Amino acid sequence: MPIKQIWNKEIAKNFSDMSFDEQAKLYRSFKKQFDKLSDYNLDKANEYFKEYLEETVIIACNGDVIAQDFLTYIYKKGRTGLFDANLLLAYKWGIIASSNGSKLSMDRLKFFYQPAFSIIAEHPKLDELIQKYKLTPDNIEYFFAMNLAEMITSASDVNIKSLSKLSVMPEPFNDENLRELERIRDRVIGNMMELL
Repeated sequence: MPIKQIWNKEIAKNFSDMSFDEQAKLYRSFKKQFDKLSDYNLDKANEYFKEYLEETVIIACNGDVIAQDFLTYIYKKGRTGLFDANLLLAYKWGIIASSNGSKLSMDRLKFFYQPAFSIIAEHPKLDELIQKYKLTPDNIEYFFAMNLAEMITSASDVNIKSLSKLSVMPEPFNDENLRELERIRDRVIGNMMELL
């Protein structure tokens, strides 16, 4: 039973302009397909879950930001009987989804982005950027999270090509790899502020 893809060119064109609630509605329609698996016993549900997860990775690799965000959620949560949570993989998919305008992923990764926001808040160009891009309290975090995510994907192995080569079932989580991702985040902040 193939997973239904909810992404299309019309949605893609308007996605980053959608509100958090509009993006969340699309996400919930995607997640419903996985929720139906609870009708089965755990072994059967996990068998279907693995198939759906493989299809979701393919859809995410083809640019579906809702699928990318869903992988952020799944890998952050783990799956009983299949794999433990893997924050590194969750963050990588979340960064990709964030760079594609997913406010859901930006919200899911607030903990990851928060140290960067603190540095940005003290940057001497901040007031100039707020005026230039007409930033408001409602959109400022999304604006900087999306731009930071784009810079991270340019400066690291956080990209569709490298993630498509990984196993759908993640390896055990390694703290050092996550710290390296955090160092990349901190390193690109200055470049991002100058490029904006």
